[in-house]
Amino acid sequence: MYKVGMYGGCFNPLHLGHVNMIIEASNQCEELYVVMSNSKDPNEIDHKERLMWLKDVTKDMDNVHVFEIFDNNTNKEIYDWDNGVKQVKSHIGKNIDVIFAGSDYEGTNIWESNYPNAKVVYVNRSNFDISSSMIRSNPYKYYDCLPSIVQKYYVKKVCVIGTESCGKTTLVKNLARYYNTSCVLEAGRDVCDEAGGIDNMQIKHYFEILFRHKYHENEALKSANKVLFIDTDSLITLYYYKLDYKEKNEINKRFESVAEGISWLNNYDLYIFLEPDVAWVQDGSRTYGEKRIREKNNKILKKILNKNNIRYISISGNYQERYKKSKELIDNLLGF
Repeated sequence: MYKVGMYGGCFNPLHLGHVNMIIEASNQCEELYVVMSNSKDPNEIDHKERLMWLKDVTKDMDNVHVFEIFDNNTNKEIYDWDNGVKQVKSHIGKNIDVIFAGSDYEGTNIWESNYPNAKVVYVNRSNFDISSSMIRSNPYKYYDCLPSIVQKYYVKKVCVIGTESCGKTTLVKNLARYYNTSCVLEAGRDVCDEAGGIDNMQIKHYFEILFRHKYHENEALKSANKVLFIDTDSLITLYYYKLDYKEKNEINKRFESVAEGISWLNNYDLYIFLEPDVAWVQDGSRTYGEKRIREKNNKILKKILNKNNIRYISISGNYQERYKKSKELIDNLLGF
C-alpha cells in the first residue's frame, strides 16, 4: 500500500478507462490525488464540466481527492510540464510516492523524468482500448464507454413543436420507442387538468407549466439513450399564454421574459416544426380547430420562434411521412 499517489489527465472527456484507472490506483493508496489538466485549447470541454464529472464518479471514494491545474498551452503536445509539476506539488504539499499512468505511456519516460522521486506504475489498458480522442471523433459510436454523467453531456435534445393537434405527442412517443430512449411530454396537459380545464387556467398555471416542463426534462436526461425527445418547449407555452393574455402589462412582460430565458437555456440541438395539415382532434383541452384560426395561430407561433432566433425544420404530410422525415433528420444529427 502506497501512502500518496497521483493520477493525472485532461479527461476530455472522462471515460470508463479513466474510471478503471482511478479505481485501481485508489485501491493501492492511502491517498490518491486525481489531477485534471486544463489548457487554452478552444475545443476542450469546459473545465467546470469535466471537474464535475470527476467529482461525481469519485464522490464515494473517501481516499480520492480531485483538483485541477491550468496551463497557457493550446494543446497537450506543447504542455508546460515544469509549470504543471510545480502546481501539482504545491497543491498536494507532501511527497508523492507513486504515479499511475496508462500502459500507452510506458517507454516515453515522461512521468519518470518529471517525478524522479516517485515510482511509476503502468496500468494495462487492454480491457479499455479507448481514448478521449476516439470518443470526441464519434461519441455515439463509443457511447457505452462513457460514465452515465458524461453520457448526459452528449445526449442530443430534439424538440417537436407546433400549434395544437399537429401530432406532436404521437410523434415524440413513437420516436422515443424507435430510438429506445426517454421523452418529455408536455406539462401543460396535466396542469390544465389540475386547474379544472382550459377555461379555468390562471396566470400562475402558465408559470407552473414552464417550471414543471424544465424539471421533467432534467429528470428524463438521466435515462436518455443518445437522444432525448421533447414535446413542446417554453416558447410554445408563451404562444398559448399570448392567445389568452393579449394586453401589455408588467406581469405579461415578466412571463415573456421568463419563457424566453428558459428557451435560451434549453439550446436544443434540433427543432422539428409540425405544420397544421393533419386533422384537428378534440381531446378535451383544445379550442382552435377552425382551419382559418389554425393557419393564423401557426403564423403567430412562427413569429415568436423567429423573434427568438429559433432555427427549425418544418415537416408536413400525414403521420407516416412525418415519422420518416423525422427519423432522417435525427439519424443525420447522430451521424448514423
